[in-house]
Amino acid sequence: MRRLLPITVLSASVLSVSVLSAAALPTASGDAVATGLDVPALERALEAVDAAGAPGTVVEVRDGDEVWSAAAGDRDPLDRRPEPVEPTDRVRIGSVTKSMLVTVVLQLVDEGRLGLDDTVAEHLPGVLPYDTPITVRQLLSHASGVPDYFPDLFPSLFEGSPADAERNRLRYYRPEGLIGMATVRPLDFTPGTSWTYSNTAFYVAGLLVEEITGNSVEDELERRVFEPAGLDDTDIPRYSTSIRGEHPRAYLATGDPDRPLLDTTRISPTLLWAAGAVVSTTADVNAFFRAMYDGTLLPAELVAQAQALTPESGGEYGLGTEALPADCPRIDGGVAYGHTGSTLGFVTSAFSSPDGERQVSVTITVEDLLARNEQLSAAVDELLEAGLCTTTPVRG
Repeated sequence: MRRLLPITVLSASVLSVSVLSAAALPTASGDAVATGLDVPALERALEAVDAAGAPGTVVEVRDGDEVWSAAAGDRDPLDRRPEPVEPTDRVRIGSVTKSMLVTVVLQLVDEGRLGLDDTVAEHLPGVLPYDTPITVRQLLSHASGVPDYFPDLFPSLFEGSPADAERNRLRYYRPEGLIGMATVRPLDFTPGTSWTYSNTAFYVAGLLVEEITGNSVEDELERRVFEPAGLDDTDIPRYSTSIRGEHPRAYLATGDPDRPLLDTTRISPTLLWAAGAVVSTTADVNAFFRAMYDGTLLPAELVAQAQALTPESGGEYGLGTEALPADCPRIDGGVAYGHTGSTLGFVTSAFSSPDGERQVSVTITVEDLLARNEQLSAAVDELLEAGLCTTTPVRG
């Protein structure tokens, strides 16, 4: 299986002894385990992620009514008496937020209030400074050519330094300000002719939601996604820089031996907003993708639109939806759908079978979003594969 995001973690020298804990599993009936999930395989895969150096990991796997959840590592590897990560810990899920925002946009399409092939200028004249028409579909599929604001906001991260993260992570930004920061540059390409990941495009999509509904993105996500999907431990902060409830801490490496790590647990929600500000749990993320794909949140024809992979992306991305090859009988068509997400210190991977029956959601804490730890990346791949594919025959 293939991941789309590189990951690197805190060096082993700062790790405490990891603690592996698992949620209660289905009870046995005689000598038989009444579950379709291969729990030993899942446990081995999680142990491999822990051994590869992830400071903290939370994971949940669902297959129908069967659920396995577990955690490994410490909430704060710098704590002298660290608490273990728990399966119910809340984390920043980053760009998994994009799938949630797309769900809202597609609901507006279903209501006849917006068309995927409408131009942005029809609804938000003047927000983008380009003469070339850009459609809603192009925004949501990263085929718009709108430049990403992230390299403008955090240029030092791309040079291996967290200086800009330290300087800017607690500041508040208006969506129009970050859009304007990126769009002083020309389009990366003619819309619809290529593919480049753009958080800016999802800020524009967030403004579209607000313009059409007259409500905030936060209110629309709560009303249209969180409540109907039963996401009780999920929110998108408006002003708070903190993560409420129990959670792991996030760090970035500084390269300074006197202060090797920068605590990035607290960040302004306006840094990511409609593109990535949601805080959730692995259980809620799985519940969301089940609700997105099983008809709870969207009709089947619009789920199909989200899962339709664009040629510009090389067949890897639909509408706020990533594809992950999963060549196993449990995944119809050999492709799972979902999203990955990175913030300053967290990386999440969440994927589902096309019908919403089988899900896996994994979040690890990391220190470097741009370098790559091949061992850890491979271990996360294996955990995703185990979550999506492994089964134990039900024995009675």
